[in-house]
Amino acid sequence: MEVALAHAQLSARQLAEGAHGPALESIATALRLAPGLARLWTQFSDLIRYFNLRHPVPPAVRELLSRALEHPAVDPGNLVRPVTTLALSRPQPLEEPLLLRLLEDVVIRDAALEHLITGTRRRMLEERLPLALMTAIAHQCFNTEYVFEESAEERGKVDELRTALLAADIVPDHWCAAYAAYRPLGTLGPKKLPIASLVRRQVLEPAEERRLAAQIPSLGTAGGAVSARVQQQYEENPYPRWVRTQSSLPPDMFSKAATQVLVAGCGTGQNAITTAQRFAGARVLAVDISRASLAYARRKTLELSIHGIEYRQADILGLGELAERFDVIECSGVLHHLEDPLAGWRVLSSLRTRGGFMRIGLYSELGRRAVVRARELIAAEGFKPDAEGIRACRAAIRARSDDPLLASLARNEDFFSRSGCRDLLFHAHEVRFTLPQIASMIEALGLRFLGFEFSDSGETLARFKGNPSSLADWHRFEGEFPDTFARMYQFWVT
Repeated sequence: MEVALAHAQLSARQLAEGAHGPALESIATALRLAPGLARLWTQFSDLIRYFNLRHPVPPAVRELLSRALEHPAVDPGNLVRPVTTLALSRPQPLEEPLLLRLLEDVVIRDAALEHLITGTRRRMLEERLPLALMTAIAHQCFNTEYVFEESAEERGKVDELRTALLAADIVPDHWCAAYAAYRPLGTLGPKKLPIASLVRRQVLEPAEERRLAAQIPSLGTAGGAVSARVQQQYEENPYPRWVRTQSSLPPDMFSKAATQVLVAGCGTGQNAITTAQRFAGARVLAVDISRASLAYARRKTLELSIHGIEYRQADILGLGELAERFDVIECSGVLHHLEDPLAGWRVLSSLRTRGGFMRIGLYSELGRRAVVRARELIAAEGFKPDAEGIRACRAAIRARSDDPLLASLARNEDFFSRSGCRDLLFHAHEVRFTLPQIASMIEALGLRFLGFEFSDSGETLARFKGNPSSLADWHRFEGEFPDTFARMYQFWVT
């Protein structure tokens, strides 16, 4: 074990020095010595996500990728880049078994693979392909919520297939997979269907969510018209729709001091589940305005046997009625969808214990330049936030590849799913901020800024010259590097 940990530490140093190849060799050695150590698998996935792999890869690397795909300490999203580049380097990318497995659990964010998938999907309406391939394609199309373009001819053939499926006493498995690649199997009603994995994902799990939704209690009172529009969006398109996440995590830096945690705006549960893992032993109250999102979160929590999370439907503006006080409050990607973000933040701040911490995520005005450009396009073209409108918008953005801002959106991970596109480009209400505005809000609330979170903290801080706790210094840095906070500002205050 000690030798394995020494190799893991060497890998971390090599990565910090930019020596990615040797870092991979070192973590591979560590895993050979101690394959049962979960944190080594996490370190491996955090490293391999930077790699563009080419076929053929060494058998040892392929074995590590295969095992990582199934490991609870690995976020499968970290494997998208290496597995995608590996597949695309093959003459027939969809013959890569690692890719077929990954298609089941994530949304593949690559235009070339999307083209291959949609072409294969069309063939599935005409001929019987290998069932493993057809099933993987159907899973991927369901994961994207059928965001891919489809022709009138395809729609006609899908309608014919639906009629045949409803009339059949015994459904051929390739019919089932072909239909599931275009429409959820749940739209066939109470029909006995083959391919258990597709039935579970497309029929049984949505039914379970509908059952759970009716059981989730409400807290407080609802907000106004803006809250109602935002709620409607997420009832129709819970975001994000995820299959697997990293469910084995190290404790959080504040975990020892936290016994009561509030996740305000928990969505479909990824953040709440991660928080419950990091704050082991704490009671986590997770609230969201969308009952459909909460039902999804509850189903995934039960599936993963995560304990200590209580889900409630609530508008953040109505949480002031809560009697509880919280050591940690997380509100990431939510306040900027309120009519009055400062009012919502003030409510949350009042729920802290003395000296409690808050983790806040807000959109950056500079970082969202591409989204603003897309919203202008959407308004000009009149695209609607429904399936057809989102598909048409994606096509229009791709057709404007000479516009660098729009081209950047076509590479965004949310561009590749329907709920992601709606959240990214068609949101019912969005407010963006500058760092001076955030500094003023922090001052108005009597809070103290502690620091930002970055997925690439080493690279960002290496470029940053200034005081890490000075928002004025960070404002100057963002002006020089305007994509630093392209996702959002993610920071801690107390």
